[in-house]
Amino acid sequence: MSILRKNSFAAFAMILMIVAGTLIGSHNSLMNQRTKAAGIFTLGIRGDGIGIQSDLRERDGAAYNMVVIARKYLPEENALIQNVVDARKSMDSASSVKDKATADKALESSVRDLYHVLNGMDLSEQDARYPQRLYTDFRSGGDRIGYDPYNQAASAFNRTLAGFPAGLLGKMTGVRPLDLFE
Repeated sequence: MSILRKNSFAAFAMILMIVAGTLIGSHNSLMNQRTKAAGIFTLGIRGDGIGIQSDLRERDGAAYNMVVIARKYLPEENALIQNVVDARKSMDSASSVKDKATADKALESSVRDLYHVLNGMDLSEQDARYPQRLYTDFRSGGDRIGYDPYNQAASAFNRTLAGFPAGLLGKMTGVRPLDLFE
């Protein structure tokens, strides 16, 4: 009877270790894939720091400089200036990819509106050349974002996570899909 209990316990312990090992291994493997795909957002595909996050910083800088020019010609409380300032604050406080995408859309719209107003104004000879350059730089960052491989990597990870058995194991171990920058 004692041997039977010891064998039952050993079999139960073995099954428990196999299940735990499978869950831990699956979690670690999925998290490694997720981390690699998520890292492309900030580190870029080559790990050189050239990714969507760096393009967002460039766009933010161009937006800031557009506001500096606008403040010379428009009152500080002007809605167009305030919209860009508010959109920049939203971008600065955004922590998730989804929030950054939403903030970037607001920044895009507000910078475009401010640019069109500045472009139609009689600016000084020195200032007249800046709005077009700043807007071109701003849009270039947006174009690069459109070709960035982050969304492809995030989509590939999400497809893996949606498949079997990764989907089941991911749900059991708390691995979440990645947000796309859209």
